[in-house]
Amino acid sequence: MTQSQMTTSGPSGGNSANLDLLRSMAVLMVLIDHLCRRFQLERISRMAVVDIGAFGVLLFFVHTSLVLMHSMRRSNLTGLALMRNFHIRRIFRIYPLSILAVISAVAFHLHANGRGLVVGTCPAPLEFFSNLFLVQNLTYSDSIIGPLWSLPIELQMYLVLPFLFLWRKLSLRSLLALWIVFGAVGHLPQVVPGLGWFTLLLYVPNFLPGVMAFVLPEKRVLPAHLWLPFVAALGLVYALLPGRRIGGELCLLLGLAIPLFKEITFRPLVFLASRIASYSYGIYLAHSFCIWLAFVRLHSWPLFIGLMVVSPVVLYHLVELPAIRLGSRLALRMSRPRLEALAATS
Repeated sequence: MTQSQMTTSGPSGGNSANLDLLRSMAVLMVLIDHLCRRFQLERISRMAVVDIGAFGVLLFFVHTSLVLMHSMRRSNLTGLALMRNFHIRRIFRIYPLSILAVISAVAFHLHANGRGLVVGTCPAPLEFFSNLFLVQNLTYSDSIIGPLWSLPIELQMYLVLPFLFLWRKLSLRSLLALWIVFGAVGHLPQVVPGLGWFTLLLYVPNFLPGVMAFVLPEKRVLPAHLWLPFVAALGLVYALLPGRRIGGELCLLLGLAIPLFKEITFRPLVFLASRIASYSYGIYLAHSFCIWLAFVRLHSWPLFIGLMVVSPVVLYHLVELPAIRLGSRLALRMSRPRLEALAATS
């Protein structure tokens, strides 16, 4: 899962504590899911706790599409220049840490099973390179690390998102029509073997609500203190009634609701959400390794907590941030002629 560089972009294009909190809750849902799987805790009463991670990924999809629409608007670019700028930044945001995760798993002979990482045989070349380039769904390969499954979907969404941004007739009505259509046909890749490459269709109803939140006008009428309970309630509903259809409907509700909530201002919560959101990609990719080392190898909760605090911070400052800055410099260098031309005509 990706994020903007240091902060998330809000409904008005500025920094948003609400979106930081949304992203934080999403990654914590994934972490809770995988901890429950490690300890074989699959249900609490009627609630399927091992499904809460899937909903966390759906929250990421809503969040990411909204943030990136604002990012494209701030770029002041159009056409091919916008697409080039967008994709350069995304490549440098996604790949460095995912490549490190894949190589680390292969180096330690780790691969995913239903309850986390286990030691096993090295992957075949096709599986290894599919994970390295994040095209597992196109080669029908397993993800070496469980959380990697969502990244090919996100990368393929990046191919579509700029076209939505550049669509002159983009509106809530047109997006709702697309949401209905893809909600009806999105299951086809699961039942028609020839459509296996098009697994992105399954998740279009989860990405589109973020675009809806982008086009909707802000009407901050709902109190900020209800934002966290609202998102938590969506997760609870999904845990009680998991499935593709309910996931799309809950994402739609979320996308329509984002512009209605006032921004949270409780400083401790704002600070915590900001920190977790900043390091969320590292948390997302590193937590499987932390669970394996702490509970499979050394059986230590303090070690797990320490690893979960330290490793995402280290990964962010040593891998993510330098790659983000490099991608930004390259994108800016390639976009400068277009920006200068726009400035000359304004």
